[in-house]
Amino acid sequence: MIITRIKGSNILKYRRLDLTLPESGMIAISGQNESGKSSIGEAVCFVLFGRTFSITPDELDKVVRWGENHCVVTLDFNVDGTAWELSRMLDRDGNHGASLTRVGDKEPVARGVKMVNERLVELIGFEYEQFVESFYLAQREITTPHPHSQAVKIMAGIAPLEQVREEIAGEISERRELLGEVQAEIDTVRNDLDGLGVEPGRLDRLERERATRHDQANQIEELREEIGQRMDTYVEHIRTIYQAQSARSHAVFLRFVFFLLALTALALWWLLGDGVDMPLASQVRDLLDQYVPQYAEVPLPWWLWGTASLGSLFLLSWLRVATKGRRIRRLRAEAGQLAGSLRRARDMKIEAQVSDVVNDAPAASSEAAKAATVPGPVPERLDVMVFESLVGRIANGDVTVRQVRAYIEPELAWLEWVRERLCAETATLEGAIEEEQTRLHEAANLKQVIESLRERRAEIDAHIGLRETVIDLLKGAIGALSNQFNRDIKDLVARFLPRFTDGRYEHLQIDRDLSVRVFSAEKRDFMDLEEVSSGTQRQIVLALRLALSQKLLARKVRGRQFASLDEPFAFFDEERTRCVLAALAELGEDISQVWIVAQSFPENTGVHFDLHIECHREQSDLILGIE
Repeated sequence: MIITRIKGSNILKYRRLDLTLPESGMIAISGQNESGKSSIGEAVCFVLFGRTFSITPDELDKVVRWGENHCVVTLDFNVDGTAWELSRMLDRDGNHGASLTRVGDKEPVARGVKMVNERLVELIGFEYEQFVESFYLAQREITTPHPHSQAVKIMAGIAPLEQVREEIAGEISERRELLGEVQAEIDTVRNDLDGLGVEPGRLDRLERERATRHDQANQIEELREEIGQRMDTYVEHIRTIYQAQSARSHAVFLRFVFFLLALTALALWWLLGDGVDMPLASQVRDLLDQYVPQYAEVPLPWWLWGTASLGSLFLLSWLRVATKGRRIRRLRAEAGQLAGSLRRARDMKIEAQVSDVVNDAPAASSEAAKAATVPGPVPERLDVMVFESLVGRIANGDVTVRQVRAYIEPELAWLEWVRERLCAETATLEGAIEEEQTRLHEAANLKQVIESLRERRAEIDAHIGLRETVIDLLKGAIGALSNQFNRDIKDLVARFLPRFTDGRYEHLQIDRDLSVRVFSAEKRDFMDLEEVSSGTQRQIVLALRLALSQKLLARKVRGRQFASLDEPFAFFDEERTRCVLAALAELGEDISQVWIVAQSFPENTGVHFDLHIECHREQSDLILGIE
């Protein structure tokens, strides 16, 4: 960037400022204190960046000339052969405007402070901080550059790396916060999971208990039905048995009668036939003649046939008795099955298997417990001794129906109560199982969430580890660039320093924080800057500043550049001033326009000034070089 003209009104000391400048060479600006020398450089700084070195941004209205309301400054400059015009205005109310126009165009390429500042940085290659660290040496500002300033970082080429490192460090910080949030979420979900109280095997245990109670209830229901059916059978069979016993008794009597009659007929047949000569036969005939005189009319064979008939009736009666006996035994056996059913009811020992599920089931909630209708008090059950005294007689069919009913009705009532109890427990367990299934489903979902969060945490850890590795690599790269930058600066300073100090000092030692030590040939050792004179210090620091300018030119700036040095020769004697002027005149093509501000310049410097601007205290208009 080469400045060709600066013009303005009401800027700092000047009511009107208009300077046309040569595009190369040395421009001298001289004058007494408070004559407006520094105002020219500050006007350039203001029009470029909207601020100055000596006026803080919150006091920027001091740029406006005392007694005026606003100021306007226009700067004409060339960048890489292209002419530009930059204008900036400011009033005491804080209104600030700017425009940037390519010379020859009708419309600005940028308008407004922000857009102009951004476009200008793209055009000239540096910002305010870099400008004051290199090309612009403000009045009385002759310290070493701050090693951690953004300008020096840009010159060293580490600014983009540090920006990336800061961005990555910010990402790490954000991800660590996110990691904490994820971990907190994991802890919250884990607490929710623990709060569910899921126990391994609980659902299986509840399902087994439900199945057991369901089976028991079915068994009791089947047993009650069986007892009821066999009770009906017992009642019916007992009646049939009574009838069969009566018929059997009648048949036994008839059998006995027929047996006696058959014997009598057989005896009469024998006594009237073959045993007629026996004394008993005559007695029998006398009796027959007396009571049954008609017996003589009955042929003797008929008595035998009668005997056979009565024998047949005896046999038939005997068969009937046997048949009734078998039927009675069969009926007694069938009726006696009731005893087996009652025995099984006693042997089930249901009381020992029934537990208070409403209070004992671990997964049953109060809602599930209320959903089950628990039966009332336990019905009374007849003593086992009563059962044992009845069961044998029931098996033989010797118990009356009334006695059987008196035992069975309480037994059936008790079995019904147990069945209802088991059904109530089953309903409670079903509610508990449903809740447990819901709880297990929620637990599975929570475990899945925890697993996803753990994967997320592992992913974040991996990202953090990767970025920490990148930061380590960037740190190494920044260190390498810093070391290379220091070496380059040391080599560049070695070009200027011998010429500034007339060969007395040639070598510098510059560490990473830009601390400078100079080698003294007399002491044959490196010395801190505090050990040399103020004039020598300023020569060394000026050489360092010019070296930084060279680095900035190589790093960011395109084409030729101007440099403005305000009072660089303070504490210099004439000899030092001549040496520095001679060196500045030979900076080369890169810095081809050098502005030097001083109260006066020594005579016979041997240096040609392409333009010499003289300032005076009473002067409010500075116009020079206008054709």
